[in-house]
Amino acid sequence: MTYPWKTEPFAHQREWWEKTRDKPSWAVLWEQGTGKSKLTVDTVADLYLRDQIDCLLVVAPNGVHRNWIVKEVPEHLPDKVDWKGLLWTSTKAANVGAKKEAASALDYWGLLVVAMSYDALMTKLGDEYVSKLMDRRRVAMVLDESARIKNPKAKRTRKVLSKGKAATYRRILTGTPVANSPFDVFSQFQFLDPKIWHAIGCRSYTAFKNYFGVWEDAMDPRSGRFYKNLVRYRNLEKLNKIVETVGCRVRKEDVLDLPPKLYQTRSFDLSAEQARLYGQLADDLYLRLDAGEVDAMLAIVQMIRFQQVASGFLPIADPETGEVIEVKRLDNARIRCFSEVVEDTTGKFIAWGKFQQDIDDMAAACRELGVEAVLYDGRCSDADRADAIERFQKGTARAFLANPAAAGEGLTLHAATTVIYYDNSFKLTERLQSEDRAHRIGQEHPVLYIDIVAAGTIDEKIAMALRNKLDVASIVTGDKLRDWI
Repeated sequence: MTYPWKTEPFAHQREWWEKTRDKPSWAVLWEQGTGKSKLTVDTVADLYLRDQIDCLLVVAPNGVHRNWIVKEVPEHLPDKVDWKGLLWTSTKAANVGAKKEAASALDYWGLLVVAMSYDALMTKLGDEYVSKLMDRRRVAMVLDESARIKNPKAKRTRKVLSKGKAATYRRILTGTPVANSPFDVFSQFQFLDPKIWHAIGCRSYTAFKNYFGVWEDAMDPRSGRFYKNLVRYRNLEKLNKIVETVGCRVRKEDVLDLPPKLYQTRSFDLSAEQARLYGQLADDLYLRLDAGEVDAMLAIVQMIRFQQVASGFLPIADPETGEVIEVKRLDNARIRCFSEVVEDTTGKFIAWGKFQQDIDDMAAACRELGVEAVLYDGRCSDADRADAIERFQKGTARAFLANPAAAGEGLTLHAATTVIYYDNSFKLTERLQSEDRAHRIGQEHPVLYIDIVAAGTIDEKIAMALRNKLDVASIVTGDKLRDWI
């Protein structure tokens, strides 16, 4: 049977699909933007068409799991495959309607695609549902951004490993399998094969660390306690050979037929506090729209308020003067999503933020992650700006955190292989100019652009409009605003 491709694969996707489609376990260690999701969808479709499986279970970071149901599977799954998607949402899983839908899905006659977050798997209902899937269907289990289980001692890791044992096929997907140290691969590859490290005599994580590391006794001067200090790594060539037997590595610069610009969306759910305030703003706006009180200027102001809440803060204005007297900080789900994106990103990156608070929040997140970052916004002097560019282009700074109004024009920042839009300006010119800071005609590597989007909010429409080359500020007025919130 000739496989019925829905979207034409790049050369490396076709090559590795042919090499790995029958593998019970495989690690897709491809950088972001190189198409590991498509490879996975085509592998699963092929297995289904050959009657090897009837279910795909994707476990991914929160927000990323949604992309599989709304984008990756619909875009790449061949039309001849009948499928049903189930997006598992922990906050709704106990609802009568959600329970009924989940129970009905178990008996679906075609390919069942279930996507849930790592956090959802840790819940009682999520755990029980996955167990039912494993009992009643032949499951291909996929861990997207599998570095989430790099800590062998974490409850999440133990849970994922236990579920994986019952899967018919297993895949891990990540561009950063070794984010911190070679020890990160231990549990990720255990998911693929629980006995993979036995061949070198490593039946525990401790044995694994001793085999690939040299340690010495050291004492903490403050507590007086002794601990094991890593002196150096060893046997890494052997580790690489083992990894190569069950996985493949693809980098953007090695793939010659990729387009110069690649686009992805990373979505997240608003925190409870953000969702409450966002809803209050929406209710107030609906009343104003019904009363005919919204003109073009007020529409833009209201859109900014929605963006601010979705970005984790709310300016409090003096009712008489209208001047901002306080900025209320909110439980910010966006910055948590940003941190996950950074952890999953290799190489240097630019992160664009619309508000000063965005830049400050991203800078704090980078410090927590140990990522050296430089800042470029309206608060920086000319000397600071020149230094930021130098440190990013030629120095050790990995992140360039900037406001597109300040840095969107005239700068060359092609050291970046990834561009992150923490949130978006309404101006098409700022989007186009900021995209081109990292991309120059004739450069050898493609650039990945990632939009961080709050699901079900104005973010989705703004990002879509800008990608479609529409100027948001010129098209959203009056009643049209209803469609955006």
